[in-house]
Amino acid sequence: MDDKYESIYRNLNVTPTKQRVDLAQLIFSKKQHFTANDLIAMADKKKLHISMATIYNTLSLLEDKGMLKTINIDNELKFYDTNLDNHHHLYNTTMSTLTDIDHDKIVFAELPELPNTLQIESTEVLIKAKNK
Repeated sequence: MDDKYESIYRNLNVTPTKQRVDLAQLIFSKKQHFTANDLIAMADKKKLHISMATIYNTLSLLEDKGMLKTINIDNELKFYDTNLDNHHHLYNTTMSTLTDIDHDKIVFAELPELPNTLQIESTEVLIKAKNK
């Protein structure tokens, strides 16, 4: 197994099984956006024999441990993002693609007033656009 990807799980106090390490190689080899179905297709293309349950469980684990950011497009479409920096997204509804927008490219003129017991932690904008 690959030590680089094994260490991701070891640092999370999670057993680095062969399937988890194989998935980490697919997920963390580059900054990317993907859906669970995309990951299943990537695993199939690499001829990795990993069950859908293992893929979904691993995604949930990595999400829960803060290793993946999730972007919920709607009730039935969820993207995973390996870029954990504060940034925004552009979703092309025609092509079903998600693109990063640098955090400093969107400026808020005014933010809503929050209850005194809350403070803003971060802001993330999702812009949906379609092809002309």
